[in-house]
Amino acid sequence: MNISRGLSTKLPKCTIILILLIIYQKDFKYVNLLFQRWKLYWRNKFKMTYCLAIKVDEGMVFASDSRTNAGLDDYNSYSKMFTYSVGDRCVVLLTSGNLSTSQNVFHRLETDLENPKDELNLNTCNDLEEMASYIGKLSVEYSEKNIENINQGNLNFSSFFILGGQIKGQSQKAFLIYPEGNYILSSEDSPYFQIGETKYGKPILDRVIQKETSLGDAARAALVSIDSTMRSDLTVGPPIDFVVYKNNNINLDLKDKLRLDTPYFMNLSDIWHEKIISSFKDLPSFHWEE
Repeated sequence: MNISRGLSTKLPKCTIILILLIIYQKDFKYVNLLFQRWKLYWRNKFKMTYCLAIKVDEGMVFASDSRTNAGLDDYNSYSKMFTYSVGDRCVVLLTSGNLSTSQNVFHRLETDLENPKDELNLNTCNDLEEMASYIGKLSVEYSEKNIENINQGNLNFSSFFILGGQIKGQSQKAFLIYPEGNYILSSEDSPYFQIGETKYGKPILDRVIQKETSLGDAARAALVSIDSTMRSDLTVGPPIDFVVYKNNNINLDLKDKLRLDTPYFMNLSDIWHEKIISSFKDLPSFHWEE
């Protein structure tokens, strides 16, 4: 029997070879090397994060996990949220994708603020659209630099960003910034953005979130979305950076870092789980059931 024929041709070669070596138990001196390359490939391939932003009439909610690596005995975390609140403006930035690119963008935003010679920074942008364009250009710049420095064309160094906030006298806004540097604005039909591992946390948002949804319900929906994702995907994990912004307040005072044992989050997760099971049992029976 030719086992290799049963392996998908879409798998990377290093993955196929690693599987065959383990099956046939030969040439184990190469297994460790291949395993390291396999981890590098899938670390760049997998989402390894979940971030979301919700914009409703009363304000905005931002949430992000902190996991950057997930293995049987190897867990690393790094905050994927950048916040800035000074004077007449407050900004929240979330990111998913290549950690090096994201870290470089966050660091550049900070250094540009510290250097008064820089003409463009978060303080000098006239509106959030200009901020989104500024962040998009930085993302493209550092993604291209990483490709040049590593010289690995098959690795993905791109990052997605969600930008949300408000400048005094202007409307609150949220943007999804693509790796190419372009962006889209949230709307009544699209009141939330997700990046990273989005599929597990999307159903609750589709069912609950509308522009008229209360800020409290939006915040609860965001945490349920995060909780649902963590239950289904080990690459998404705590602590959870969580920000609630009230429209026209121009501050980020409602900011928290939630862990699995944080009382409110633990209670919310338990109640949601119990209600799902209870509601499922209340579903109507089929005609053929006794």
